[in-house]
Amino acid sequence: MRRPLAALLLVVLVLATAACEVRTTVTVDVADDGSGTVEVAVGLDAAALERLPDLDGDGLSDAADLAALVRSDDLTAAGWTVADPDADDGTTWLRATRAFGTPAEATEILAAVTGPDGPLRDLRVTRSASFGRVEYGFRGTADLRGGLEAFGDEGLAAALEGEPLGEDEAAIEMRAGRPLAEAFTFEITSRLPGDETTWTPALGDGPVEIAATSTVYDRPVLALAAVAVLAGLVMVALLVRSLLSSRR
Repeated sequence: MRRPLAALLLVVLVLATAACEVRTTVTVDVADDGSGTVEVAVGLDAAALERLPDLDGDGLSDAADLAALVRSDDLTAAGWTVADPDADDGTTWLRATRAFGTPAEATEILAAVTGPDGPLRDLRVTRSASFGRVEYGFRGTADLRGGLEAFGDEGLAAALEGEPLGEDEAAIEMRAGRPLAEAFTFEITSRLPGDETTWTPALGDGPVEIAATSTVYDRPVLALAAVAVLAGLVMVALLVRSLLSSRR
């Protein structure tokens, strides 16, 4: 099965990296009950979009050609929903989203985003409830030391004659006239109830530990508990006072 990041990202990068800006995001959105979505998205600036092949033969390189580049059948079969490209502030985005019902399902989905040996490892969502509060967590590791090649998969490498990017990274950088780390930006965002955190590791960066937590308090329950405790203290005080009065 094609990895979501490989399916959305590498085919585009092979064709459009030089002199362009390519943004990639992984967003984990967790609701109060522990359900939510994982979204993987790749965004191309206007220069990158213009470098895409005119697959539909309309004389333009546009969002329709971007959608045609990605083989979405594998992703759809794996439960992902691939949306039509959308434009936002000069960037054209292609997004794949998959819903989860529990933190355990989210962890399974995240494990498949780049695979066990990919640049995103051990990503997991947690939720634990106790009296009057619920704690949420998002943890893992981002390791981009392997560069763009780390986002590939065996299927893509085979299609490109064993070269994960179609050619050597150094050759791509020479053609672009700048390091790939400047053309490629990567973001990981967790949206937990009450907290949103974003990490932006750069290509070549060593392991970056990802950790975010949030706590949501059930204020009505805590208020009722406080009232109950206060009422209990009042009753004890009245009982003590009654006993003292009877002894007198």
